[in-house]
Amino acid sequence: MDRKTLVLAISIGMICAIGPLATDMYLGAMPLMATSLSTTAATIQLSVMTFFSGFTIGQMFYGPISDRTGRKPIIYVALAIFCLSSFGCLTASTGEQLLVWRFIQGVGGSIGMVIGTAIIRDTHTGPAATKLMSMVMLVIGVAPILAPFAGSLILKIANWQMIFVLLGCYAALCLLVVAIWLPETRLPADRASSKPSRALITYGGLLISRNFIPYAGTMALVQGGFFAYIAGSSFMLMTVYGLSAISYSIIFSTNAIGLGIGTQICNRFATRFGVKAAVRGSVLLYTVIALILVATQLTGTDSLTVTCILMFILVMSIGGIMPGCNVLAMEAHGTIAGTAAALAGGLSFGAGALSSFVLGLLENGTALPLVSVMAGCGILAVLVTQVFFEDRQETTVPEKA
Repeated sequence: MDRKTLVLAISIGMICAIGPLATDMYLGAMPLMATSLSTTAATIQLSVMTFFSGFTIGQMFYGPISDRTGRKPIIYVALAIFCLSSFGCLTASTGEQLLVWRFIQGVGGSIGMVIGTAIIRDTHTGPAATKLMSMVMLVIGVAPILAPFAGSLILKIANWQMIFVLLGCYAALCLLVVAIWLPETRLPADRASSKPSRALITYGGLLISRNFIPYAGTMALVQGGFFAYIAGSSFMLMTVYGLSAISYSIIFSTNAIGLGIGTQICNRFATRFGVKAAVRGSVLLYTVIALILVATQLTGTDSLTVTCILMFILVMSIGGIMPGCNVLAMEAHGTIAGTAAALAGGLSFGAGALSSFVLGLLENGTALPLVSVMAGCGILAVLVTQVFFEDRQETTVPEKA
C-alpha cells in the first residue's frame, strides 16, 4: 500500500467517524442528561433520532453541491457546522434545546459518508475501490470501539457537557487534516457539467436505475437492521440480560471490532470472487444469524453468551456488506458521484429512522422485537440480492502467490 492511499484512507475515515462518535459517545450519559435537563428519558432518546434526521437531510444537499463546487469547500462548511453545534449542545438547558442542536449537529456530521464515498469514486473503481473502502471502514470502525469508553471516562472526571466539547474539538482536528492532507478530487472539468438545481431530477433517475437502486437498497435494508441494533442493544443487554454500563460498553466495542474484521474479509472475497458475490454471501450470513436469534428468543433457548456470539457474527457480516454495496452503487455514476452518494446515504439513514420507529412500536420488554426487525431487514435484503443483482461478469484481481 502506497503512502498516498494510506493518507487518503485515514483522512476520509476520520471525517466519516464523526457520525459514530457523535452517536456512541453519549449513549451512556443519557440517564444523567435526562436528570440534568429535567426532562424524560424518551426526550433524550429522541435526540438520537433528531441527529439521524439532520444526517439524512444534510447529505442530500452536500452531494449535489460538492459535484458542482468540489469536495473540499463543502467539507469545510459542514465541519464548521458540526463544530459550532457541538458547543451549542453543551449550552442546552432544556431537552428541547438539545434536540435542536442535535439536529444541526447531524446536518454537519453527515458530510463524512457522502463525501467520503464520492472521493473514493473520484479516485478508484472496481476491486481497488472496494479495497480502499474497506480501509476506510477499518478506520471508521475504531470510532464505535473507543467512543463508549471515552464517554464513560469523561463522565468519571467531568460532566456530560464535556462529551460535546470533545466532539467539537475532534471536528476542529478534522478541519486541519482536510486542509493539510486531503487533496481535491473533483476536477474542474467535471464540475462544469453538474448543476445542483437538477438534483431532484438526478435523484429520480437514480431511483429507477438498475445500476444503483438494488445496491443502495440492499445497503439501506442492512443499515436499517444495524440502526435498530444501535437503538435497542443497550436495552437488550442492560435490561434483559442485566449487564452494567461498563460491560455493555465492552460488548458494544467488541462487536465494532467484528465490523472491522468483516470489511477485511469482504475485501479478500471481492478480490477473488467479485464484489457482488462478496455482498451476496455477507447478506445471506447476516440473515441466517438474525433468524437464529429469532429462533432462540421464540424457543427460550437464548442466553447472554449465545446472544453475544451471534450478534458478533451478525455485525461482522454488516462490515462485509457496506463497502461492497457502496462501490456497486457508485460504479456507474462517476460524473454524479456526490449526488449518488448522497441518495445512497439518505436511503440508509431513512431506513434506519424507520426501523428504529418500528422497534419502538413493537417494544414488549424482551429482545424479540429487536432481532425480529433485524431479521425482517435481512430477508428483504436477500430477496433484493437474488432478484435484482445483475449477473454480469465482474473483474477480479488474482491474489498474489
